[in-house]
Amino acid sequence: MKGFFKMKNQENVALLNDRGFTIVEMLIAFMVFCLLMALFPLGLKTVLGYEYSEARMQKLEWEVFTSQLKKELRMCNAVNIQDDKLFLQRGSDTVLYEKYGTNLRRRVNFSGHEIILQNVAEVKFNSLPEGYKITVIDSSGNEHNANIRAFIPIEVTEG
Repeated sequence: MKGFFKMKNQENVALLNDRGFTIVEMLIAFMVFCLLMALFPLGLKTVLGYEYSEARMQKLEWEVFTSQLKKELRMCNAVNIQDDKLFLQRGSDTVLYEKYGTNLRRRVNFSGHEIILQNVAEVKFNSLPEGYKITVIDSSGNEHNANIRAFIPIEVTEG
C-alpha cells in the first residue's frame, strides 16, 4: 500500500516541470486577451452612450406628454390656469396638472397621483387664444415648450 502512494506522488511530480508556458497555453492566453479587447469598445460605448439614450428618452417622454395634453384639451369644456397649475374642466370632472417634487403629476377630481413627467425643475402655464402654452425646464436646465390649442372655441381663464 505504501508503494502505491509513493508511485502516485512521483506521477504528480512528473507533471510539474520548469519548462515554462507551452505554445498551447500561450495561444489560449492570447485568445482570451483578444476576446476581451474585442468586447472592450462595446462596453465603453454602452457606458458613454447612456447620456445619449437618456436624452432620447426625455424627448420621447416630452412628445408623449404633449400628445396627451392635446388629446385632453380636445375633450374638455374649459381651461383655468392658477399659480402654475392647469385645471381642465371635462364635464363634471376636473383634471389638474401640477408640479409635485421633481415630477409633473395629473390628478382627476383632486384625487389620484399619476406621474406624467419626471425630472422637472420648473413648469409654467400661460394662456393663449383657445389654448395654453406650457414651458418646462428639466433638471438638466433644458427648456421645453409646447403650444396646445383646441380646434373649437374654448374658454381659457387665468387667475
